[in-house]
Amino acid sequence: MMPENLQEIIRCVRNGDRTAFSKLVAMYQQPAFRLAFRILGNDEEARDAVQESFIKVWQKIGSFDPSREFIPWMYRILANTSTDHLRKIRRHTMIPIDQVMQNIEAMQQNGSATPADNHELAMLIKGLAGMLPEKQKLVFILRDIEGMASKEVESITDMTETSVKSNLYLARKKVREQLLRILEKERRIQ
Repeated sequence: MMPENLQEIIRCVRNGDRTAFSKLVAMYQQPAFRLAFRILGNDEEARDAVQESFIKVWQKIGSFDPSREFIPWMYRILANTSTDHLRKIRRHTMIPIDQVMQNIEAMQQNGSATPADNHELAMLIKGLAGMLPEKQKLVFILRDIEGMASKEVESITDMTETSVKSNLYLARKKVREQLLRILEKERRIQ
């Protein structure tokens, strides 16, 4: 169930109140940008996707069922819009293999994992996630990077529980395999 103030804001937005809509945008603009950026990997593209998504929210708010949760509904619009942007630009964020090798080499030379190493590894994993097929990438980002519950991911992606689990399993497997290949290649070079 939505908090009272959110319910009131949505009721006002449904009645065409632009000030209430501005409040709604202010409340969710940062989390929306973070998700769009993780899907698209580009500031400008993420800003465009967020802006387009909020326009769609304004246009479709009449079809929103107030008895349901607002955030998954909004995130579904955002995820679909971001995925559409990804298709339009027909590119995936990829980390050059040389950069990956340098990051791993630096971590291995240090001998222990520092917060900086963990950050580098996290960036590597995010980069590898960028090379996943669209559905796997979206589920991986929502579940493992954003930390959302499976039910939220199902609601946002409009996938069944089985489909979410399957896509997450495949995404994790592919990321793990890529990491292992990179580490094995590094071992052979040394």
